[in-house]
Amino acid sequence: MAAATSVAAMPPQVVGDQVCPSPQEVAVNWNKWIRQVHRWLSIAFTVSVIATFVALAQEEPVIWVSYVPLLPLVLLLFSGLYLFALPYVAKWRGGRRAAREA
Repeated sequence: MAAATSVAAMPPQVVGDQVCPSPQEVAVNWNKWIRQVHRWLSIAFTVSVIATFVALAQEEPVIWVSYVPLLPLVLLLFSGLYLFALPYVAKWRGGRRAAREA
């Protein structure tokens, strides 16, 4: 009986002089990148909210400044939903993989 090879057990492939990472390593790098972008977006959102409070506290406030925090907020929404769904998708994929290998 042939043993099933999982994605985690596959070694990196060597193509010429370059080492190609396994698909799991690429996914981890992608998730790490999204997490870092989410952190920087949260900083940008916080700064834009503070700037909005300062701008609206002026004697003649510029009303359009109140819309500035919406851009980082929308981007935070999408990156946050992605990060929120990661463990559930991993569990779902793990269950499917285990059922397929059985």
